[in-house]
Formats: sequence, structure tokens, C-alpha cells
Amino acid sequence: MQTRTTNRQGSDIVLNCRAPVHPAQAILCDISETGCRIELFDGYVNKGSTIFFEIDERNELAGQVVWVRGNEAGVKFMHKLSGRVRAVLEL
Repeated sequence: MQTRTTNRQGSDIVLNCRAPVHPAQAILCDISETGCRIELFDGYVNKGSTIFFEIDERNELAGQVVWVRGNEAGVKFMHKLSGRVRAVLEL
């Protein structure tokens, strides 16, 4: 099992997302610079699929689903969170 290299902080941010084309809403429960744990309201994701989070009208955040348990999933971001994304999410 991989060891987490960055600290995560709790969150209750609700975002629209799609994985890969199925629209859904998810709560970002834990988030770090490199990934997050999400809870999906509806919909599903598969391990290994790419997921896109709508941050705002101009910003999207992409990641890969690395694990799934029921309506929860772990996501590794394709890139570390930028300062702009952190500001929009108020992290």
C-alpha cells in the first residue's frame, strides 16, 4: 500500500463532476495538494477512470480514481493544486 505524502484537510465542498462523461455531484471530504476522497451523491466511478471536477466557469481539476468503496472514492490529481484552484476552493 502506498503511503500518503501530503497532509489532507477536511472539507465539505460540493462540486459538479463527470467521470468520464457521466455527470454527478460529489462532496470533497478530504483534500490535499495531490488528491482527495470524495462521496458521490448519485452516479458511480470506476477504479482507473479519469474524473473532472468543475471548480468554476474557467477552471477544471482532473484526477484518476485510485480506489472505490460504495459511494466513496479516492482520487489522485493529475497535477498539484494550483494557487488559483486553492483560492477558489478557499483552502
